[in-house]
Amino acid sequence: MTQYLDWVRNTRQATVSAPPSSCDCAVHIYRPKGVGTLSPQRRYDPPQASIEELEAVHAAMGIERAVIVQASIYGNDHTVMLEALRRAPERYRGIAVIDEGTSDAQLRELHEAGVRGARFNLLARFGTAFDPKAFLRSVERVQAMGWSASLHATVPELKEKRAVIDQIRGTVILDHVAYFFDPADGNQPQDLDFLRSFTDRGHWWIKISRMDRYVRAPYDAVVGTLGRLVQAAPDRTVWATDWPHVLYPADAAVVPNDADLIELVFRCVPDAALREKLLVHNPARLFDFPAAG
Repeated sequence: MTQYLDWVRNTRQATVSAPPSSCDCAVHIYRPKGVGTLSPQRRYDPPQASIEELEAVHAAMGIERAVIVQASIYGNDHTVMLEALRRAPERYRGIAVIDEGTSDAQLRELHEAGVRGARFNLLARFGTAFDPKAFLRSVERVQAMGWSASLHATVPELKEKRAVIDQIRGTVILDHVAYFFDPADGNQPQDLDFLRSFTDRGHWWIKISRMDRYVRAPYDAVVGTLGRLVQAAPDRTVWATDWPHVLYPADAAVVPNDADLIELVFRCVPDAALREKLLVHNPARLFDFPAAG
């Protein structure tokens, strides 16, 4: 199995002060082998990245809340995610991975534990066949729970599947800026207009994350673009580190020190009120956290 770079374990103290109740809207938790069923189709083995280590990283960044996303290597076994969610129910929410085999009872258990969304991996690189009818049925089921549907796809894949995803009526999140900054996808500046064609709708959100995979710190090349995206949908944009930064090959951009990522937010969004929307109020509304303060 391919070996990937480890996350930066000496997170420095951030030079900025995030507002109280700031939220990191996508992290993954891993446990040693033997805890949680590993998918035979996984692309990597679980790194050492516990909930306790996440809390130490967030303490250095001034982050108090997080959304724990089901890691793909565990398939539909949510054991590890549920264990983390139950550690501090007021601070954590979850995003599950479901399919047509997920029972109504399982959906209720996930909801009671703090899950408020489901992720749909549309990335061709995951090797999962796309069944439009099954996809729409699953989206309808999770949205009946009041959850959002996170679409994990590139810009070209969103274009290819647009006729299908345009049928979604509930809350949708575009994960990782739809990999807009990945040079392998050949994205063009006008593709920002394509992304805005979704976020201009009242029920579509965008998650600012994972651009560090393609650009080295201090990320000057992405500051302007990210700032414009936030300005385009100020009430429907959230931010995430995507800790612990898995799948970084040895020739990738340097794995970020997570303090760099919260500092990038302050550069992209210099207005304090807008930054508080991005970090506090938007996540609270989207993921059903208690009101800040």
